[in-house]
Amino acid sequence: MAEEQAPNGALDENSVEALGAVTDDDPRAMLQGYSEHSVDDKGRIIMPQRFRELFGRSCVITRGWNHSLFVFHLSTWQRIKSRLSELSFTNRDAVLLQRFFVNVATEVDIDSQGRLAIPSHLRELADIRLPTSETQSTVVIIGAPYRLEIWSKQVWKAANAEIEDQAVFAAAAALDVKLEL
Repeated sequence: MAEEQAPNGALDENSVEALGAVTDDDPRAMLQGYSEHSVDDKGRIIMPQRFRELFGRSCVITRGWNHSLFVFHLSTWQRIKSRLSELSFTNRDAVLLQRFFVNVATEVDIDSQGRLAIPSHLRELADIRLPTSETQSTVVIIGAPYRLEIWSKQVWKAANAEIEDQAVFAAAAALDVKLEL
């Protein structure tokens, strides 16, 4: 994977990749895929097998965009938290970012069966409900560079229904992303 480039060609100092020694062959940079999993009555989900080796026995879960949750490897989370801690607490935007990500972040163990328990405060933020006798609770887990995202299946469907091709093309142009081979 090539280094993330800002439009002027310089390494973006705010990117996760710029925060520590990340090599092109770091498998966390290539997290990808989609799976659905049931939530059990204790708020646990199964970490997809293909990700377990990458995360080991624990991870950090925090709030993500659009009522999702972000799951980070401990070393990736330390780089993010370090960068956030360098921001001035007298800057309103810096404090907002720190509150958004750090205040709700929780280190979670992955048990021997590959399950992780999503804390109730994070389930609430992501609209992930415990199952009842009448309804199941299903989450969507997707891979994204340097993180997994956990979504309530209903929230995932709604968020993706709003994505249109033209918006994706405009985002690619704004970020100067070229997908030609």
